[in-house]
Amino acid sequence: QIHFMLTNPVYAGRQRFNFAENKTKRRKPEDEVVYSDAPAIIEPDLFERVQNTLKSRNPRVVSPRVVTGPILLTGLAVCATCGGGMTLRTGTSRSGKVHRYYTCSTQARMGKAVCKGRSIRMDKLDSLVTSHLTERLLTPDRLYDLLSTLADRRDEKASAADERIAALEKEAADTDERLRRLYRLVEDGFAAMDEPLKERIAGLQEARDRAKAALERARSGAKSIFRISPHLIKRFAETMRNNLRNDETNFRKSYIGAIVDRIEVDDREVRILGRKDLLEEAVIASSAARAPVRSFIRGGSPYKSKT
Repeated sequence: QIHFMLTNPVYAGRQRFNFAENKTKRRKPEDEVVYSDAPAIIEPDLFERVQNTLKSRNPRVVSPRVVTGPILLTGLAVCATCGGGMTLRTGTSRSGKVHRYYTCSTQARMGKAVCKGRSIRMDKLDSLVTSHLTERLLTPDRLYDLLSTLADRRDEKASAADERIAALEKEAADTDERLRRLYRLVEDGFAAMDEPLKERIAGLQEARDRAKAALERARSGAKSIFRISPHLIKRFAETMRNNLRNDETNFRKSYIGAIVDRIEVDDREVRILGRKDLLEEAVIASSAARAPVRSFIRGGSPYKSKT
């Protein structure tokens, strides 16, 4: 019951319908769920922060060892041939020095007949990925280019919200003015407070209250439309670059996981793939001085980078 309350969007102003099947109670796909406005009792931003926290800590979505393990790219690095995860393998050189490698887990478990596999020095791949992210992805210009499409969509939503708020404000003001005129007619003796007039006033009062309630919901929804400024992008880029240079593996791992979906290791190149909406989410999270967290939801607008 507590989990249901924490994940129910009605508290943030979004009533959902057609959420689950009647008999089995099995949840339906998101594209079949219908939403409508409802009075919000918590800020939408707070609700989203709760959802992100729940998803980032869900052991059914991501293994705890992937989140807390000491290997930087566990859960992100995959073999480009078979898609299997790259796992730790150690080797000893002639001098007796132990080296650590990322190795295709499919080849290690099932042999080269299933996947030819590949291995890469762990320190080399870690360095390639972190340097590429800090020097080529996490720059203000590159981030602005990646997020510009999403920013345009946000601006369109914000513009539509502003237009709806203006229309509702006019509707509420017009209804108030019509009520004042009726009251004035009664006070000046030009109209009697008979039953038809009472019904007319009651109807206008009800219309005014509906308009004001809708206006309050529209204003609450408009607050959740966050506009990302160039200054915020620049600050996020600087903060992330500093964080990725930190020596603490788990700390760096959490920040890489916030913006990278997977890292494909091929014979001649490494491809870093992610989603623009996750990147945008991380930028927005940084505005509230909190660490970005991974949502682990597939789909959305992708970005790709090679090294």
